[in-house]
Amino acid sequence: MLGVLLKPELEAFVKLISTNNMYSGNPIPESVMKLFEVEIREEGGGVLVPYWIPVLQKGRGPRVNDKDYELWKKIYAWMNRKNLFRSSTNEGKIAEAKSVTWYINKYGNKHFRSKQFIDIYESARKQFIENVNKKFGEQIDKITMEVL
Repeated sequence: MLGVLLKPELEAFVKLISTNNMYSGNPIPESVMKLFEVEIREEGGGVLVPYWIPVLQKGRGPRVNDKDYELWKKIYAWMNRKNLFRSSTNEGKIAEAKSVTWYINKYGNKHFRSKQFIDIYESARKQFIENVNKKFGEQIDKITMEVL
């Protein structure tokens, strides 16, 4: 029952997050916002977010383990879409993508190196808590008084 009452606040919370901008100044893409899920349970509810959401706020830091996730393939595809290669041969393009990957793995991306924290959901979370407190404050007070 409480989860059903929380649903409008949770949906407003996700909508507020979607209006924030990333480090690049662009709004959070719709493909990322689709990964946010409002979960309603009988005793409450919540918002499930991707585990990597802190990367949008702090940037990608240097790689801490030696497992290769083949990031260079993603960077190769990105560089190819943006037409950023200087080399005309496929081997040269792969070398360029691996070079960029090495640099990111060693030092982190530009956002991480700038040391700027981008508020993606911190202020939206505080606003959500205030809204829930306003909506349910009296009911919580009554329950507390009955228990005490």
